Amino acid sequence: MNAVLNRISAETLSFLRELIPAAVFSARAFGWCVLILTAALIMRWGREKIKAAVEMRPSRGLVQICRQACVTALKRNAVPQRARKKLYVAAPLFALVFALFFFFVLPVNGRESPHYDFGLLYLTFVASCTTYAFIAGGWSGATRYGFFGAVRLIAQSLACQLILAAVFVTVLMSAGTGDLYRIIQAQAGAWFAFVHFPLFVLYLLCVAMLTAQAPFGAPKSERDLAGGVYAEYGGFPYLLFLMGEDVLTLLCAVSGAVLFLGGTLPVFGIGGVPAVVWLGGKTAAVVFVLTLMQTALPAWRTDRLMNMCFKAFLPLALAWLAGTAVVLYFMRQGGAG
Repeated sequence: MNAVLNRISAETLSFLRELIPAAVFSARAFGWCVLILTAALIMRWGREKIKAAVEMRPSRGLVQICRQACVTALKRNAVPQRARKKLYVAAPLFALVFALFFFFVLPVNGRESPHYDFGLLYLTFVASCTTYAFIAGGWSGATRYGFFGAVRLIAQSLACQLILAAVFVTVLMSAGTGDLYRIIQAQAGAWFAFVHFPLFVLYLLCVAMLTAQAPFGAPKSERDLAGGVYAEYGGFPYLLFLMGEDVLTLLCAVSGAVLFLGGTLPVFGIGGVPAVVWLGGKTAAVVFVLTLMQTALPAWRTDRLMNMCFKAFLPLALAWLAGTAVVLYFMRQGGAG
């Protein structure tokens, strides 16, 4: 009997030892998610402050934003009778999860962060999947308002993804790699925001299109679509959509800082400051510009936006891509000679 008990205890201890790495990874992932959601909450509070200053009105405080989120979460969500139930329930969760995934491969702490050659490709994949989660939420409600909001978001996302593809390929060619850490190091001489300034502007416009924020907020317009892709959502699912939108905006801001503003590189060679502080400051600058765009620019109709994308933005991105390829070719030929 004692031998059996000793064997069982030994196998139990061995099983628990094997679970320790998984438990440590789960704890780190949970802590990382909490940190990201906290940063997204602070970003929403900061954007509220900026909007209130531009519109010359009192702003909500951080406590009021948290209280409103709790009230929204406690509200009852009425599921439409003709809704596609499984997709209707899964879409808000996917919108948040896909946006959170990319932060695990960001080079936020210099050389201690993992390096992945597919980092830039993974960014494109995550941004697309998050947008499709919003589209699925609008379509699964089986109502006209949500459906037309989804159609508008599909049109915007397809147009801006073509532009983003040209922007990312240009950055990849300039850095010579898809590893985000090496892209940062390639900007030691000059930020890509200066070298490729038109592409940086296009990137900011594409971020506004992906997140359906003003001036490209037609997919969730409250005037003619009663909320659009969010029309049939309320309570906790609606809160998940808002959190996914904030995390996606934060993700795009961090990615903009990494791809165009040198990421964790110090400004003016100032030393002694942690790399994550530089990345946070540059991310705040991108968020500030996006917020000013949201408050200052007039709204665009979807048809005019499509004309501008396919007749101006996309040709400009492709022309800049071709010009960059020619310049890099002759530079390498000259270096080889």
